[in-house]
Amino acid sequence: MWRLYATHSGRFSVFQKLNHLNPLISIITASLNAEATIEDTLVSVSLQQRSFDIEHICVDGGSTDRTRDVVDAWALRTGHIKRIYERDHGIFDAMNKGLQAAKGEYVLFLNADDFLVAPDTLAKAMDAARPGGERNPDLIAGDVSMGVVGGHGLWRHRRAPRLLARVRGTGLFPIQQGLFAKRRVLEHAGGFDASLKLGSDVNLFYDLERRINPTIHLLRTDVAFMRAGGAANAGLRAVWLGSREIYAHLQPTHGVVRSAIMVLVKTLQSLSELRYGRCRHGRWFAGGAHQSPSAAPSGR
Repeated sequence: MWRLYATHSGRFSVFQKLNHLNPLISIITASLNAEATIEDTLVSVSLQQRSFDIEHICVDGGSTDRTRDVVDAWALRTGHIKRIYERDHGIFDAMNKGLQAAKGEYVLFLNADDFLVAPDTLAKAMDAARPGGERNPDLIAGDVSMGVVGGHGLWRHRRAPRLLARVRGTGLFPIQQGLFAKRRVLEHAGGFDASLKLGSDVNLFYDLERRINPTIHLLRTDVAFMRAGGAANAGLRAVWLGSREIYAHLQPTHGVVRSAIMVLVKTLQSLSELRYGRCRHGRWFAGGAHQSPSAAPSGR
């Protein structure tokens, strides 16, 4: 099947014959009433310059605004968007649904208020891998900027710790929106604990560390931009509740003291992310985002 390729300018042209059945990356976006931001997520993925196939799985748990209309319009415009529209039991349940539907070798979870920071983000991330390569790393970890788009003041540069690939079991952790994980590795770990509200992504990484000691490649560059205000970063109370979830998960396998140390290290890592000044990255795709999807080629 010949696929349409979205250029940085927003125009579409035939690029090359890609393998639609075996994407290299599955990007999973869970949404609920994200009309105001999800188009940025969709267009930042759709305009990626790449030589491999991807799929973008959008899982919506029952939005009552125009979120699904926006996703539907982009699904008609491009050929890589899959839709799962059904009620869920929270964001981690929605992410598990996306994981179950994924076919890519690698999986990236990109929330509905996040976007990729450049048109070559995916291509640069996959410099460390080749489709089906036996030596491909289990995890490819990049950095994430978090704040207000174009804002000036406090923001966070959420870097994957430079010791992450060498020092294990200390509480250091990668940032979910910057982490490309092999699908089979996530499936082996059982996915996310959907009963949790805030800390399931960090717990999943700690489980991977303990069970399989994954190989890790560090990108040392930003992958995604997170808008400030997500559930797990909504304030000190959210941070405290998330830390309690993580401690309760660690304590049966790591003991009281080591679990407390790991949570402390995680907290210190989060505090070290704080920056002051102009927040990195803008909406590089702004011209493509505001083209009418219905007026563009359908991607078929």
